[in-house]
Amino acid sequence: MKKIIPIALCLNIFSSSLFAQDVDLNPIVVIGNRQEQRLSNVMTSVSVITREEIDRQKPQDLIDILQGEPGMEVRRSGGIGLSSSIFMRGANSNQVLVLVDGLNILDEFTNTPSLPNIPISQIDHIEIMRGNASALYGSNAAGGVIHIFTKSRNDSYGPQGLASYGSRSSENIIVGYKNKYNNTKFDISYNHQQTDGFRTFDANAKNIDFGQVPNPSNNPFSSNNVSLNMTQFISKDHEFGIKILASEFKVKNDSGSNASRISPSYYVSNSGLDLMQREDSKQLLMQAYSKDVITSYWNSKVAVGVSNTANRFNYNDDNLSGVSIGTYNTHQTNVLWENDFVLSDNQTMLIGLESRHARVIASDMYFQVPNTDGSPAVNSARTTNSIFAGYTSKFNDIGLQLNVRHDATNTNLSSTTGLGGLSYDLTNHWKIAGNLSNAFDAPSLGQLFGGPGSGANPNLKPERDKSKELSLQYFEGNTLGRIVYFNRESKDLFSQTGPVNGLGFNSWENINKAKNNGTELSAKTLINDITIKMSATFQNSFDATTHTRLKRRAKEFGSLELSYPIKQFTLGSQMLVSGNSLDTSFATGKNTFNSGFAVVNLFANYKYNENWSANLRVENLFDRTYQVVNGFHTPDFGAFLTLQYIPFNSENSK
Repeated sequence: MKKIIPIALCLNIFSSSLFAQDVDLNPIVVIGNRQEQRLSNVMTSVSVITREEIDRQKPQDLIDILQGEPGMEVRRSGGIGLSSSIFMRGANSNQVLVLVDGLNILDEFTNTPSLPNIPISQIDHIEIMRGNASALYGSNAAGGVIHIFTKSRNDSYGPQGLASYGSRSSENIIVGYKNKYNNTKFDISYNHQQTDGFRTFDANAKNIDFGQVPNPSNNPFSSNNVSLNMTQFISKDHEFGIKILASEFKVKNDSGSNASRISPSYYVSNSGLDLMQREDSKQLLMQAYSKDVITSYWNSKVAVGVSNTANRFNYNDDNLSGVSIGTYNTHQTNVLWENDFVLSDNQTMLIGLESRHARVIASDMYFQVPNTDGSPAVNSARTTNSIFAGYTSKFNDIGLQLNVRHDATNTNLSSTTGLGGLSYDLTNHWKIAGNLSNAFDAPSLGQLFGGPGSGANPNLKPERDKSKELSLQYFEGNTLGRIVYFNRESKDLFSQTGPVNGLGFNSWENINKAKNNGTELSAKTLINDITIKMSATFQNSFDATTHTRLKRRAKEFGSLELSYPIKQFTLGSQMLVSGNSLDTSFATGKNTFNSGFAVVNLFANYKYNENWSANLRVENLFDRTYQVVNGFHTPDFGAFLTLQYIPFNSENSK
């Protein structure tokens, strides 16, 4: 309660301020109930990262822009392209679903998404829903959903370009072209990004007895991607579109060991230093969709999507002779039929069918030794068929949301999940809302059928989660603020602590229970031309069996962002703060703590004319040294200058 009082005071301060101009704080979102609704009408905890915010901050990658969102902690083992975890309300990364234009980009072997394959240049906006979302989106959504929408608004036409250069020899080049011919819109773009990176592994985080001798080399990263969007308006009620995003990245990092296993012996580096590991990843996302207005009260959407992800690991990039190589391929096909019904001015209904087929093929000289006949060690598939429905209404001051979904697989895993929400308008500006929900997370194909090297267990059960949430919201003109209390409980969590198999790896099992309760604050307002965006999260994430803190979760964290326009300039700053977090020492294997931190970033934008603009971004202004994953460095001070050209014209002028 002591923490909630100052939060409420902040909202009152915002609400009593005088505003100089309007800002779009109440955009239309779809993530909250899979139907269009204003952000202020959403009953669950939802936030939006707009394209304007992305353009203003000019982040280096997706991870940078996600930091600072309420309830969300981002943990990366070094620089761009390296292993990342997203904890949402304390939930593990496998419990946070990431969608790109509705496509699930989950790696069915690791049970996590390949985030470096999503270039920041292709993102239009991001919608984030915190809390159980399985009743809307199925498995892997117990912690929440991050829905990334790629650029598709053809509001400017002609050639476009961007060039950026900065610290650590970072380069970013974008060229593209957009146009419209009669009833057809299209845009195509190419993006190249690279950086020399920095030394990933902390020199003090070593254990020579375990073969850990940190390599002083940097972790370079490079990526290329091409996107194509095309929309054909058959009539005002019928639209057909195609979206294609092809991407690849390469990253090199300290493997954490100076030995690499090559069956039946080991290869030890000549230098005695840790081997440098290289990852090459390629991803192709393709989707065709049709949006149709069937009647005045029935809108229908059919979408067919395909995603292919191929990851190749070279466990000794410095000496290719006899090197261990690992290849992991995931292929997914998704078919969706979604129907929105407008029952009345204040009632809508949703009915949909979805089918997702996934296959994983993997071989690895270290983890997944190929079969004696040379075939892949892992070649497994799964089909999940789902049906879902929803109802949303508003009667006077009372709002209601009901969602239910059933998911069934051909591997005998099934689950029925639900979400029920209720809201009440206290006044024209204040609203109270709450919801109850449950969720599940199915084990990945790698966890079920991945072979001895991954600790596979075909009897692994889905994780189960239940959540309750209560919120207080204030919305008026240029202020939108929300306080949310949440409580979630998880059981049958995946843990690789089972019996040791023949290769010396522990198998997966369901043993852990976890709980998290806390309070989130999110607010955005405009005070005398100064845009203020802030968030604060106070939580208690702990293992319900051992009653110890969950690792890499802070008890409190938050952000504050300010931006101010001065003629042709926009100046801004962002502060990210976090308390300490429990972790495992990379060197000793014992519990340790990552210290809390406060990092300040600056950004400035100069608009030369309607077409040309320049942006300067400064990261870690005071060059703070801190770690979010024990033993791994975070970026030090960095500065990045961007020049951008976008022709000024609008759809109305064409």
